[in-house]
Amino acid sequence: MLSQYKNSLPPFRTVRSVSNTFWDFTTGVFVLALALAGACLIAYLIVELYTEPLLSGKEILGIIVLVLSIAGAIGFFIYKVVYERGKRYTTTIIDEKGVHYFNRFNNTIVNELLWSQFTERPLGKQKGPYIAKFDIDCLSYNSRGGRSEGGSITKLFWRIKVNEKEIIHSEYFTSSHLFGGIYTNRADLIRAFLLGLAHYRPELTINPWIFIANSINIKDYTFYPKSILINVLMVLFFVLLMLFIAFLLYESSTPLEQENVLKMIHDVFVKLKSLIGF
Repeated sequence: MLSQYKNSLPPFRTVRSVSNTFWDFTTGVFVLALALAGACLIAYLIVELYTEPLLSGKEILGIIVLVLSIAGAIGFFIYKVVYERGKRYTTTIIDEKGVHYFNRFNNTIVNELLWSQFTERPLGKQKGPYIAKFDIDCLSYNSRGGRSEGGSITKLFWRIKVNEKEIIHSEYFTSSHLFGGIYTNRADLIRAFLLGLAHYRPELTINPWIFIANSINIKDYTFYPKSILINVLMVLFFVLLMLFIAFLLYESSTPLEQENVLKMIHDVFVKLKSLIGF
């Protein structure tokens, strides 16, 4: 029976994460710029303490507290970057052995979760945020980041056995590195993860919402086609946003600039018309 089930499954293929280069670069630059701005602010406040003779005792105390707070934040940032760099991974690989976390900057494997390490959920009473109804379960969040049953953003979690000890592993399928973030093929990684479970650990139960939230057909592991209505609404939203911005520019500009704005709007609609094919 089990062999028949495996034969009906799509073939399993290794999937390697693809980084979003623009997001990674932007995030890294923003964090570094924030740290540099904090360091400059500390230097400025220290100079103010020594050069401004009319500061009251409360103002001096406030500046000292602010300097210590910023220094603490920068110190925490340095600790995360320098001392925890060995725990950070940039790449996730899912193959026939399990899930592998790789750091491409130092060319090392940070962690490995083998299919054989996955265990069933406990049948007794559970405590904490990770209360599982399935062996492979998830926490759902809405677009505002709040917990929500049936939310579109899912955080997967399951139990693994390491050195005869069971621990809970949670997973967003995103990079944990400073210069890393959301994978462009996150959906493919989740599909490969679910298909790997079906091939190598079919006895484990999976929360059906994981399939639904990621638009994966639970029967053949294919992706559901994207709704045309959603795409149309997204295009309409961006068009309205552009028109609103153009209106603000038009109202606050000179007659010559207003003429240029009208020409820009006309060109946009001409391009949209040619793309749609009218």
